[in-house]
Amino acid sequence: MNSPSEQDAQFAREQLAIGCETMERMLDGLLNSKGRIAEEVHAIRKHGKSLRGGFALFGMRKGAAREIQAIGRLLSEPRDAVSRLNTWRKLAWEGDASAAIFGLLEQQTHSAARRPPAETVQWCVARVIEADKELVELPAANLAERAALGLNKLSKQLAKRCRRLDHRGEEDFHDARKALKAYLGAIGYMPEGFAPPDPKMTELAELLGDENDLATLSAWIERHGFTEQFEPDLWVKLNESRLKLRKKAIRDAAQMVFAS
Repeated sequence: MNSPSEQDAQFAREQLAIGCETMERMLDGLLNSKGRIAEEVHAIRKHGKSLRGGFALFGMRKGAAREIQAIGRLLSEPRDAVSRLNTWRKLAWEGDASAAIFGLLEQQTHSAARRPPAETVQWCVARVIEADKELVELPAANLAERAALGLNKLSKQLAKRCRRLDHRGEEDFHDARKALKAYLGAIGYMPEGFAPPDPKMTELAELLGDENDLATLSAWIERHGFTEQFEPDLWVKLNESRLKLRKKAIRDAAQMVFAS
């Protein structure tokens, strides 16, 4: 991997500051939105993951990145409800309980169409301001060194997490997805062409996202009483679908080229 210059690091810092401004505007937009709130929240959370990668680039995981993470967690439920419904539709399972599950999933998406309270949005904006303040206070003298260390750590973590996929542990897939998001978020703030990622990384992130959606849906289904003992056919379908995604993710990860 190329070592970032001072100009590269300063560029990334400036782009990250612009990203914080964008996040504030997106949050403020929720208060007067006439669109689809769930889609706007999804865009905010997606942008937030990118910001977290950018802050990790400068070694700011424990401060600024956590401020942004708190926003995603607070706003997650309405969008998660929509994601569960979409995942259920793609699963296309037909059984005695299918109508009951679909009806409840659909009902829970109705809250996704409602704007969050103004107090909630204001709290989220305050988190972005705090994160941006930490970025502003970052010493300019060692930006390149910080960026080099951050990129190296993110790259090594990504390689480690992806290689662990063949262990097939429940957390391995989730951890690999987080590492991919962090790495792709970080290099997204570097100058164009500085560290072009392997195209398979984006595809793998989507695969792992689909696997995570199935995991989240499975947990929801179990919490609502449709256990493996109660609906064995449903769980056969769920497990087969997750296994198919996991096998492909393992194959794709093994073919990726990691920066070193």
